[in-house]
Amino acid sequence: MLVPKTIGCQPRVSNSKPGYCAAARAVALGIAVAMLSLPALGRINRGNTPPSTPGDFRVTGITTSSVTFAWNASTPGSGGKLGYNIWNDTTGFSLNVGNVTSTTWTVGAEAGGTYSFHIEAYSGTYGTLVSAPSPEVTVTLLGTPLPTPVKPAPPVITQANPTSNTITVAWTESTPANEINDYVVLINGIADGGGPSGTTASTATGLASSYSFTITVVAYSLSGTTGALSTTSAPVTVTTAPATKGPAPPSVLTAPTDLSGGGDGGGEAIVSWNPSTSANEPQADIQYDFYINGVLDSYDGTVGDTTDVYIFPRGATNPAQAWVVAVDNLGNISAPSNVLTLTSF
Repeated sequence: MLVPKTIGCQPRVSNSKPGYCAAARAVALGIAVAMLSLPALGRINRGNTPPSTPGDFRVTGITTSSVTFAWNASTPGSGGKLGYNIWNDTTGFSLNVGNVTSTTWTVGAEAGGTYSFHIEAYSGTYGTLVSAPSPEVTVTLLGTPLPTPVKPAPPVITQANPTSNTITVAWTESTPANEINDYVVLINGIADGGGPSGTTASTATGLASSYSFTITVVAYSLSGTTGALSTTSAPVTVTTAPATKGPAPPSVLTAPTDLSGGGDGGGEAIVSWNPSTSANEPQADIQYDFYINGVLDSYDGTVGDTTDVYIFPRGATNPAQAWVVAVDNLGNISAPSNVLTLTSF
């Protein structure tokens, strides 16, 4: 006898086989789960596969200044073009050697030195797909190792004789003398004199008159032998004598005015000023010289240009005092501009 139809997975007739509904429901659920796990058509993402690790990274040659390596090529993965980077794990240097399977390393390799290296493969745009690193190899170069770095004893300033625009500085030689490369005389932090090993006197020039200067002498050891270590003398302060000749009168050469500007944090300063006038030449031909902390800046002078001029304090103490003077074609020098304090250069 037939029975009424029902909603859902129920038998339509009374003699339907038991268990049919549960089995159908299980099959339908399995199909749904399988469908959900499939990627959408046309949106299959195969991922970015890095190259394989280079195989058998090994040393094939050693000299007093180089190491030669070889390795087995990597597979490029999905990135296409293949290349290799070798890393010196001792110094932190790396070297991109391109798509080769051997190379010779010379960067920073010194006789008797011991260094550890590994290699990585890269591919993809800008080498963004990188393999796992190879096992590290350690090698000792041929030859005698470098001596332990020796920091020289500081020189001692024994004389600082000023004139109106110079200071002659003398000092005792640092020890050990055979390890010294050179000396640099710093005048208010700016290099102005010095000389090679054996030099014990130097004259700083281009100094402002009636100005106070702090002097130090820096001794540098031999670069490459003792690691370019340096040491500095105790400071000595002297004041230059008054000028023997005053600046050109304003009727001949006026002083620059309204010097303004400041440091930009990049090791430089940008300054501007009102131009001078000269009885001997047009404004476009007037030369301008800078003084920084009383020392003539022999690198950054300009001719004619007075707007957004770049100057570089080069070791001057921070803050630094700067001013500008005008010089005409007859050698007349103007009075100085106002003093500008530079910070954050």
